Amino acid sequence: MKKISLLITLAAVALVGLSACGSGEKSASSDSSGKDQKELVVNKDKKEIMFDATVNGTYFSEPTRHLVVYEGGANGEKSILRGQMDEKKVYQALKDIGAESGDNLTAKDMKADYKDGKKIDGDKVTVFLKWKGHDEIPAREAVKSDKDYTPDFRFGGNLASAKKNNTGCVICLDSCATGIVSDAAWPVGTTEQKVNNFYGNKKVLPKDGTTVQVIIRLAQ
Repeated sequence: MKKISLLITLAAVALVGLSACGSGEKSASSDSSGKDQKELVVNKDKKEIMFDATVNGTYFSEPTRHLVVYEGGANGEKSILRGQMDEKKVYQALKDIGAESGDNLTAKDMKADYKDGKKIDGDKVTVFLKWKGHDEIPAREAVKSDKDYTPDFRFGGNLASAKKNNTGCVICLDSCATGIVSDAAWPVGTTEQKVNNFYGNKKVLPKDGTTVQVIIRLAQ
């Protein structure tokens, strides 16, 4: 009888272990400085990833080219949202859901005039935000800009540049040679040459310091 009970217990433990390896994988980690990071949720069935960020109210009134930058990166205080996940881990998570990176821009390309500027390539992705008490919205609604536009976010990749520069750039609002994701709606030089200015939309986003979830989906 004791042997039967032991077998039942072992079987139950095995089932729990298997259920933990489903499509909605979660991981918590630390960066190179040992700083704890929140969970990165990878859903291979839905082809989406999700991680936390906090609102940076500075950019309700000041322009920026960054939507999300990892708070531990060199540009961690230069974005509408401070990401709580290392950009290199975001890169790997996107690869894990089947996204193919473009990797078509170089540092030299970033110096081009806007009129001659290239656009980022790579698989098309969509970006959404949600927070406590609020359903998810397209990230575009959280961005105010001088000119109206329709975003065309791409998985640029840029892992080598990300490792070299450690800027923390996760999602840039114009084409970028370092950001993991950037917007092909705007060529390089858009923000540097002030062709368009981007801000956090105070009428849409919650107050400074509020935690929001960033969702990146592989476009179907």
